[in-house]
Amino acid sequence: GIFKYLKECSSKSDAECTCKDGYRCSDDGCTHCDRGCGVGQESTGNGCQTCQYGTFNDQPNGSCKNWTKCSTNQILEPGTAEKDVICKHASVNPTLVTTLPTT
Repeated sequence: GIFKYLKECSSKSDAECTCKDGYRCSDDGCTHCDRGCGVGQESTGNGCQTCQYGTFNDQPNGSCKNWTKCSTNQILEPGTAEKDVICKHASVNPTLVTTLPTT
């Protein structure tokens, strides 16, 4: 069903199982598989839950992490459940680009 072999059995060792793609082991011995959580979600005791406002998860089966804190008025792109906030990087001394005439 939802299991696959991580290691086939041999005359010297037992088989080791894991879960098929889209599922994850719910315990150390991998005796049960739970449906894997997608991007923007994290696993809880009741299954998958969408990341709360202010957090994101950009990895399947990952956990929600806090958005990066930007300085005031420095948000370039707002965060979502699937991606972090992108901050503008304001430079203290902006450098002027000068082009020299070619001779």
